[in-house]
Amino acid sequence: SSGINAEYGEVDDLDLIPDEELEETYMERIAGLKEMFPSPVRTGSSHLLGATKSSSLWLYNFVREAIWITTTSAIILALPLAIEVTQIQAQDDLKKARNEKLFEAKV
Repeated sequence: SSGINAEYGEVDDLDLIPDEELEETYMERIAGLKEMFPSPVRTGSSHLLGATKSSSLWLYNFVREAIWITTTSAIILALPLAIEVTQIQAQDDLKKARNEKLFEAKV
């Protein structure tokens, strides 16, 4: 054991276990990656991630409200027009039916 300590420096118990036998959670792996990047890079990426999340939420809310306003406006403006057009078509159909009956009766 002292030969290992002298040759490689300080050895942990985990260093003696082969890598294939170690089981790491994803969170442990992510925490281990933290050591690879300097603090300014981690801080910058954290700010970028926060800004991206904030922008995405703003865009989601904006699009949701825009769709709501567009849909309700279209319904309010177009529904009365559609009802009126349907009524006019129904009146025209009734007039045609009356005229056909009148002409059939004369012949």
